[in-house]
Amino acid sequence: MQLRWKEKFKIEFEDIDFTEKLAMHGIVHYMQQIAANHAIQLGFSFYKSENKSTYYWVIARVKFEMQKYPCWQEEISVETYPGGYDKLFAVRLFDILDASGEQVGHIIGNYILMDAETGRPVKIKGIKEPLNVLDFPYGGEKLDKIDLSCRIVKEDIRKARYTEIDVNKHMNNAYYVKWVVDMIPLEAFYHKEIESLQLNYNTSVTYDTKVKVIMGVNDKEELIVYGTSLDEETNYFSAKLRMRSIKV
Repeated sequence: MQLRWKEKFKIEFEDIDFTEKLAMHGIVHYMQQIAANHAIQLGFSFYKSENKSTYYWVIARVKFEMQKYPCWQEEISVETYPGGYDKLFAVRLFDILDASGEQVGHIIGNYILMDAETGRPVKIKGIKEPLNVLDFPYGGEKLDKIDLSCRIVKEDIRKARYTEIDVNKHMNNAYYVKWVVDMIPLEAFYHKEIESLQLNYNTSVTYDTKVKVIMGVNDKEELIVYGTSLDEETNYFSAKLRMRSIKV
């Protein structure tokens, strides 16, 4: 059993944006792949299916912090490892390293283990094997609720399509990230890049659901993006982004 799991990736064309640098959707792609592979190795790769698994995982919150964005065809490594538990969250951490071994990014993922029969969260503290490797308190940065107070600057309507639905029959978590980043005008990426992005998954978006996506700016000049039902009664997700100028 390996509590730290590392994989190498060559940055492919599908994982970059028009700047030829690794894009946020590419980072999510690598994050999902390595987390799934590590969970299989640890013996708790659960997901919701017709086979009625005992448990299944859902991601509740995630934060990406990038110091530098590697370029197309460069090689990177991603290392993931358990961070312990924080209340009902099982925390998984990820380090992104460039070809020289320098850390260029870090990801904090808060996952919830769900009971497949009751649909209720399962406590990680005191849990039995093989999940007991997660049974220690998390001591790092906590991902809190996101304050949606902001000056609204943009709204859009999105709909969850077939290609966006995952094995849990909800919209795959990678597409929430895409929806959030899509709210930023392309022109902004000529001179700025995403320094950090926190995304909280509040209610699952299911197939054909229409979502009103709203972007605003808060008092700290951070971008706030959130998705609601058309009547604004249900909040599906909320995100907070911090941008920085690109160093020339």
